[in-house]
Amino acid sequence: MLFFPHHLGVIAIFWIAVVAIVFFGNFFSYRERVSRHRMIETLAEKGQPIPPEYVGNGGRHYSWRYTNPIGSGIYLMCVGVALFVFFWAMTSGGSFYGTPSWLPFVGIFPFMVGLGRMLAGLFDRPPR
Repeated sequence: MLFFPHHLGVIAIFWIAVVAIVFFGNFFSYRERVSRHRMIETLAEKGQPIPPEYVGNGGRHYSWRYTNPIGSGIYLMCVGVALFVFFWAMTSGGSFYGTPSWLPFVGIFPFMVGLGRMLAGLFDRPPR
């Protein structure tokens, strides 16, 4: 049997943590946007020039993962390998709490997405 009654507490804590992380991430992002909008309104009311970095892309500075497909592909491939090693070590051949032996291969999903991003970045370069 995979889920014993004592596992329900662990599962509940896991999902509560996931919800809390998503909630607080969105909450602080919302607070940052509101603060930026207030500053733009204050500058506009006082007749001050508004810096272009606050208007162009909404004040967001995109990470290298969005602008560098090769780098983000390598990053995702490393995440896939790390997931494989983690689940392989956790299952130790499929005998940990009845987990299936295929569980380590969950890491293939981020690995393949990363491989695709890396290959797209290598072969789909715009002409200069």
